[in-house]
Amino acid sequence: MNADGATARAQQPKRVGRLDGVRALCALGVAAVHTSFAAGVMGAYTAKPGNEVLATLLAGLRPLALGPFFVLSGMLLYRPFARWTLAGGSRPRLGPFMAKRLARLWPAYILLALVCVFLLNYDAVDGPWYVLRPILMLQVYDYTWIAGMDPAWTVPAEMQYYLALPLLAVLMHWMAGRTADPVKKVRRMMIPPAVITVASAVWTWWIHRPEMGVYPEEYWWPFAVGGAFALGMAMAVVHVLAEMKPHDRPALYRLAARRPLLLCGAAVALYAVNCTQPFGRPGYGDYEGVGLAVTQYFLLLAFSFLVVMPLSVPEAKSRVIDAVVANPVARYLGRISYGIYLWHFAIMYFWFETGSVFGTEPALMQQLRGTISFPELMSAVLVGSILAASLSHYLVERPVIAAVGRWARRKEAAATAAPAPATPSKEEHVLTQ
Repeated sequence: MNADGATARAQQPKRVGRLDGVRALCALGVAAVHTSFAAGVMGAYTAKPGNEVLATLLAGLRPLALGPFFVLSGMLLYRPFARWTLAGGSRPRLGPFMAKRLARLWPAYILLALVCVFLLNYDAVDGPWYVLRPILMLQVYDYTWIAGMDPAWTVPAEMQYYLALPLLAVLMHWMAGRTADPVKKVRRMMIPPAVITVASAVWTWWIHRPEMGVYPEEYWWPFAVGGAFALGMAMAVVHVLAEMKPHDRPALYRLAARRPLLLCGAAVALYAVNCTQPFGRPGYGDYEGVGLAVTQYFLLLAFSFLVVMPLSVPEAKSRVIDAVVANPVARYLGRISYGIYLWHFAIMYFWFETGSVFGTEPALMQQLRGTISFPELMSAVLVGSILAASLSHYLVERPVIAAVGRWARRKEAAATAAPAPATPSKEEHVLTQ
């Protein structure tokens, strides 16, 4: 990397608060969508919305609120690999990388799985495999429904892309290594993410065809979210190129730096478009047909880019944005957002008092819809999931992450004398631990 690029990165201000804040908003948005369905606010098939205005606004978050999670993962995790390819130096060590990824996802997920299996679904346990299946993140492949883990299908998907990322990085490094021009390198590096994005769109079309039925087993496989993860990887390339060429940064980077509110406003406009549920029914949580599913796939990518890009550019200044996503409450909720996302559905089952611990089989949410009002259920979900997420974060996740981080630092310190990878920014260090 040239001196200008190194200086630019060294001068980057901390952006942890903003990125944590957007994670909080997305987690709360997902929780609100699911709660509104369970409370009968959002319509479903023959059941009309309980509140058309609120149902329309919340249905507009489906599935947009999921996108930034995957984009942030792809962007933050691939950035050190992008620096390896574009700026030289050593490849990030795969052992510490994978250990940190497992420490980030697995402990909280295992805790949720054990609670849901033994408290809500104990009567359904028919052998060791019933318990091991969710712990190994394999329940999505034969789709085994485990009450309380309903939204956790995205965690195995995330893990699959963690495993794939180093392989993709090697491929993109090889493709870029055939030229010395940084711009040409970038163009070649963009080919695999583009292929993944197109393939993921085709997969989305395929699983939503009428002949596949409603929520086919393949729906839960990781391929449908590949486009968002690939978009994050592409954004990482843009960020690294901007670091290397601070006086000739990519146009999209410059726009995000100068007009962050413009991009965020465009994201709000796309959310408004999705509220109309193109090719679907506003205010309903039906399984998407082909037209709505494919449209939402591209809306999710555009929305996620417009949300994440201005928050991840250090030069982007906006008091409005900081007030929304960088305030102390948003930052705290962002730190525990993974737990909020994991626990909100389980909290609903406990509040409905359905499951083995209550002496019954866990009921389907379709059977429970409308039996508890939205304000009551949403309050219970907020309080319960924040409490559960806080306990998980401080008692389970942080100790494991800290221990693995110490191990990783020892491994990296013991590495043979080779050019060290570029030091990650504070933002990347915190969010990728």
